[in-house]
Amino acid sequence: MRRAFLLAFAAFFLLGAAWALALPVNGTYDEKQHLVRAYAVWTGQWLPHERAKDASGIETNAFTGPRSLLPENADCTFIDKPLYHPASCLVTNGDRTDTPVPSAAARYSPVYYLLAGLPLRISPDGTGLIWARLLSAALSAALLAAAVAIAPGRLERLAIVLVTTPMVANLAGAINPNGLEISAAVLLFVALLHRRWALAGVGALLLFTVRDLGPFFALAAIAIALFVTRENVKTLRNRAFLIPAAAGAVFAGLWAAVASRGSDLDSSRPIPPTSSGAILDDIVHGRAEFWARQIIGQFNYGETTISIAVIALWYLLCAALVLPALWLGDRRLRIGIGAAFLGSAALLVALELYFAPKVGQFAHGRYVMPLGVGVILLAPLAAGYSGWLAAAPVRGWLLVACAALTVPMQLYALARVMTRFQRGISAGLNPFGGVWAPPLGSAVPLLCALVGAVLLGVIVTRSSVRPTPVLSTANTFSN
Repeated sequence: MRRAFLLAFAAFFLLGAAWALALPVNGTYDEKQHLVRAYAVWTGQWLPHERAKDASGIETNAFTGPRSLLPENADCTFIDKPLYHPASCLVTNGDRTDTPVPSAAARYSPVYYLLAGLPLRISPDGTGLIWARLLSAALSAALLAAAVAIAPGRLERLAIVLVTTPMVANLAGAINPNGLEISAAVLLFVALLHRRWALAGVGALLLFTVRDLGPFFALAAIAIALFVTRENVKTLRNRAFLIPAAAGAVFAGLWAAVASRGSDLDSSRPIPPTSSGAILDDIVHGRAEFWARQIIGQFNYGETTISIAVIALWYLLCAALVLPALWLGDRRLRIGIGAAFLGSAALLVALELYFAPKVGQFAHGRYVMPLGVGVILLAPLAAGYSGWLAAAPVRGWLLVACAALTVPMQLYALARVMTRFQRGISAGLNPFGGVWAPPLGSAVPLLCALVGAVLLGVIVTRSSVRPTPVLSTANTFSN
């Protein structure tokens, strides 16, 4: 198990590190908000005490921090539509003079920022950001590697590889709690399904505390796992699970009470009048496609897309794993998979209906991935799935082929985004050269991504790390 963990950790860390080393400041969704929050938490500013305008002119909550934390024009790569400048437009400086620094994440839970933000306290500039990103990537890698280490077979490992989409790797290698949240959900699902209570407790603790929707995702994952495995709810009394999970739940409640004294929603920006019908129409004709694309890979602030063929192929690989499970699994498994899928879709619609009239288009596909990963992670539990694969050698090679196909797709997604920042959004695919370059050059992040993705493929080809008596079909699916 230790060897499996170390190999998986290296794979996931290299994949996240590739994105950490490749992108400019604010090169991922809302990173300018989160890196300021991370610095603030490590300087004792757990709640905002000022107001300031950000680089796009929107007033929001603020902390006191050095000017070097952010470029003077942190939004320049995406704010000037449709030009979308390369990262050479960013104006950085080393001025450590304190000033009000805005952050729309000012009231977010401090847990993620305490875990990942120390490098920004030590070096509140681009260097500190790189180290903080690498630390964030290591945290996510540890959670995903733990899930791999307890996964009993190649099917389970392939499922973990497939839920680690390019978007997940991008978030893991950025200052954004969404990446750690998704990784914690993966660990929670896998640990619950295989009765690894201590690791399930770690996943639940983090999921409860990292983001506002975490308690919902944690409870949903627990309910689905118990239902699918026919596990008695009394098993959750196991101290290894109950103590950290309860601690996380208590903290989430306390922080919600503390942070609810104000709001980070911008109320000064004019929002055109809208109705529920108009919002639903917008979902059908545009937002739903954006949500589906982003789960695999739609980057920066949504303007950087990758080939629809790559996105479709990734979903086909997921379908190749899930559809046989729906055929071979019992009614409970089908309901569990359906609940994870429909629950994710319903939550996105609900978020859009609630927030769109207040702040405009709001929901992102990545927001519901902590629940959506259950669709993939539940599939290997289908009774007879492993036997069906073993019945014909060619079927076993399908797993290897699925894992191998993710390698070029991970590399392509990174290269596409690197090209966008180095040469411009309309430039042909070429992640070398251009008017801007990553701090360590272009070759280092690409090599990290290649080695990491290949190692993930190797993980799927390896035999089980332990026997699989935990989810015996005698007391679950064949009843």
